[in-house]
Amino acid sequence: MARKKQQEDYEQRLRDSFAHWQHLHEYGGQDPSWPDGTNLNLIRNHIYYYKHKIVETMAPGTYPEIYYRAVPPEVANDYMARSNEIRETAKASLVLYLSDENYQYLSKRIDSLDPQQAKKLCVGNILNYAAGLATAIKKDDLVTMRRHRNPGSYLAAFVSCAEKVKNLKPPENEQLNLFYSTDDKEQDMDDEEWEM
Repeated sequence: MARKKQQEDYEQRLRDSFAHWQHLHEYGGQDPSWPDGTNLNLIRNHIYYYKHKIVETMAPGTYPEIYYRAVPPEVANDYMARSNEIRETAKASLVLYLSDENYQYLSKRIDSLDPQQAKKLCVGNILNYAAGLATAIKKDDLVTMRRHRNPGSYLAAFVSCAEKVKNLKPPENEQLNLFYSTDDKEQDMDDEEWEM
């Protein structure tokens, strides 16, 4: 009975692997570090493995129909599904980042922050979301660009970080600029005017 269950498991895993390969090849994945091609070839190896396990555990002539399905072709490791869509979405996300008022506030404010405070609040890292995406677009790094498919979490990070920076208490030896309000929407200020 256990052997029958094992055979059914290998058959189902083989079916799932074929379906997973097909879906990933057509729609792409969400892996933040590896291209679709690398993952497709890994799934292809799983298909070979489950076919081998079926041969090991079943008698010839009793193999399930899925066993006879052709193994998908090997693809280039750097293959990415929907690459043009990823590029267009990345460009649109970058425009959103650069025009975001919280991103702009942080960009102008970072040089006047105490370095320890800026580091603690990860201001540089958060601003680097946009710079990193711009570099990825320039280098056609599709894996990095794909991380920005849904810009909402990055925009939320700009909001959160800007709020924390606005709530910072100035160092004791720093003079406050009485003529500047954090609610001021003035975009044309010189960098010197942002320094306190």
